[in-house]
Amino acid sequence: MRRLARAAGVAALSLAAACTHAKPKTSAELLLNERMAQVLLRDGRPVEAEKAFKECLKDDPKNPEVLDGLGVALLMQARYKDSLVPFDKAVAIAPENGSYRNNRGVALMELGQFKAAQDDFGVAAASQNPDDRISATINLGRLYQRQGDYAAAEEQFTSAISHDPKSYGALVGRAVARESAGHLEGAAEDFLAAVKLDPTNADANLRLGMVLVSMHKADLGKRYLQRAVDLDPAGDTGAKARLLIENLALKTP
Repeated sequence: MRRLARAAGVAALSLAAACTHAKPKTSAELLLNERMAQVLLRDGRPVEAEKAFKECLKDDPKNPEVLDGLGVALLMQARYKDSLVPFDKAVAIAPENGSYRNNRGVALMELGQFKAAQDDFGVAAASQNPDDRISATINLGRLYQRQGDYAAAEEQFTSAISHDPKSYGALVGRAVARESAGHLEGAAEDFLAAVKLDPTNADANLRLGMVLVSMHKADLGKRYLQRAVDLDPAGDTGAKARLLIENLALKTP
């Protein structure tokens, strides 16, 4: 997905006020409003970001960054079909932009339009921006995995890791591909590497614990399952880990 960052919570009010001026805005005002909309997006507030981007489009309807931002806000809300409208417009304006292609490709993949998604990821993979290329490689891995081609998926994730050994998404992606193919030892290694990169990620701890249990390393697996519970005591991930621990206890003589 797009670059993430933390931001102040006052952005929504500031943007709403700025985007409703009756007089024409200067280029500096338009840029500031766009950045404030991006703040909402990066702060994990897609509903507010959607409204902010739509307000900005009233003054700058052909800005591809704003169109792409709106698409990402809709994508984050799982409104995949809706997101294609602004993504298509952004790509039409800047067809070689790897970021726009990656984002539209994700929407297409979620809609099951795998060939079109692969075409977008292919364009992004040829981008001059290295971040776009790595994202495209990871996205291709996820696409192949969706199609059940775990060997091709692992190859893509491995390529991404070779360029960025600290890519959490690539490590988890390869771990899932290996696990799906029955290569549990390799999957455990990748999940462990992901946990080391992000020790507070409950999902990574859960996945590692599950693989270790499948490898008949129940005691070690329970440690990571318990970490998942501790990290997410009231969430779905913690609930899954707790249930697995309880099931293991029932099987223990």
